[in-house]
Amino acid sequence: MSKTSCNEIWLIIDSRQFGGIETYVAQLATGLLVHQQPTRVLLITPYQPETPLREKLDQLAIPFQYLAENSSQALSKLISLIRSEKPLALHAHGYKANLLSKCAKLATGVPLISTFHAGETPTGKVKLYDWLDRITAAVANHAIVVSHAIGKKLPSASIYLENFIDTRNIASSGGEQLAFVGRLSPEKAPERFIALASKFPHQSFHLYGTGPLAESLAKEGSSNVQFHGHQKEMNRCWSKISVLVICSHFEGLPMVALEAMARGIVVIATNVGELPQLIRHQENGFIAQNESELATCLDDWLNLPIEQQSLIRQQAAQTIHQHYSQQAIIPKMLKIYGVS
Repeated sequence: MSKTSCNEIWLIIDSRQFGGIETYVAQLATGLLVHQQPTRVLLITPYQPETPLREKLDQLAIPFQYLAENSSQALSKLISLIRSEKPLALHAHGYKANLLSKCAKLATGVPLISTFHAGETPTGKVKLYDWLDRITAAVANHAIVVSHAIGKKLPSASIYLENFIDTRNIASSGGEQLAFVGRLSPEKAPERFIALASKFPHQSFHLYGTGPLAESLAKEGSSNVQFHGHQKEMNRCWSKISVLVICSHFEGLPMVALEAMARGIVVIATNVGELPQLIRHQENGFIAQNESELATCLDDWLNLPIEQQSLIRQQAAQTIHQHYSQQAIIPKMLKIYGVS
């Protein structure tokens, strides 16, 4: 790892698995480095098995380090690191990283940006931590939200900033699969995808991801549903997909929607989070107002002439390149950091 310079941005995250927040952090770090802004990712603690984010950071040549061997040491290590290396700013992602970084800011005065990614209301102890994170949002210099709905849950001012991806080397997909990509958990409502598959027995449906509902879904799934499990590298899978179904109860602005649309994959999504702002119904994708409309949207898509399908795919890709790319968003982020 190269010697730290005093103008680094530190992206702080607690990562056990690889999901939307990890994708966001990897995209942000890459974009900042492309824009010549020194950046480092700080992982709070190591886990066993090791977080897939570490392998991703290695692949992208993004500098990173672990703060401490356990959570109890992480705060003192972060404070010590800030005082000795004086980063330009901290940018925290997720409730644990946000709470840790707020304590470090109060102790050192380092500028802090907190991003709030989760639209759903968690349960158990996480619900308490999530609440504490939200009510202390004003401790950060700036609170960024990835959907307006998340912003409404904060008691203080926030900045809405779109999620984004690196579109520089993305190839169009020529696949045929109807797919679900994401965590198999209640807020993502993957059971709706299983139900959708039962209505189209002559189509092939594919789930990429794992989670607490995996076992029960496998029992419910019909013969035209295939489970592929967790994917270390989705780039190998996108080329096989034609339609992405996002059937969630809650979302912000899901990274998988941006990844899919940038490749010309058509997204059929429920009317949640920022998806209605991203997708113009029947122009660059489809928005279902309720669960039953998912089948209507898919049937409409399957019956469109090939010329009209091609146009929708082109408009989907164009939307991402123009409005949700690193090139569009990173300059806005640099202004928030105070970088001229």
